[in-house]
Amino acid sequence: MSNKLHLHSMMVHSVAALSPLAAVAFILFKQQVTISSINQDTWSFLTIFSLIMMFLITFPSILSGIFERSHVYAKWHSTHKIKMGLSVLLLIVMIIELAVLSESGLQSGLFSALGILIIFGNNIISFLLCANGLKITLGRQSLEKTSYEADLFKNDPIDILVAAGELKKEEPKYLDPLKER
Repeated sequence: MSNKLHLHSMMVHSVAALSPLAAVAFILFKQQVTISSINQDTWSFLTIFSLIMMFLITFPSILSGIFERSHVYAKWHSTHKIKMGLSVLLLIVMIIELAVLSESGLQSGLFSALGILIIFGNNIISFLLCANGLKITLGRQSLEKTSYEADLFKNDPIDILVAAGELKKEEPKYLDPLKER
């Protein structure tokens, strides 16, 4: 299971990285910025490559997210449902972008429909996907309050040293990794 989780994580993080790369490359292409040997051809390639890779990665990311959640849609937490909706929306936006690209290439203006989708659409959707992903983790990285409450802040404070002192005479438990449990 951890391999599937790791693969899904790598795919979704790739989409999150490619989205701003496509936007920045598109802006630099439209502004005709040249840095050393990086010119219009490079910016054009980076924009188109990023968009194609995002499209190719988004669909398997959606599928791996569904299979991870064991197809139990009715029992999904609302955050998972939001992420699924946003993922499908990103896929639709990517299809529109690639259709426009296949028709006219990168000839449209910076703030054309294509430019707005590349610069704002992909990045806003990716940001919302990341924010909801962080909500799911509910840990150190969460944007929400954690469910953990320190022992000393409970109604009846617990001192871990007192609990450890009560158990100090108990024999340690050893697990032999070579024996079947």
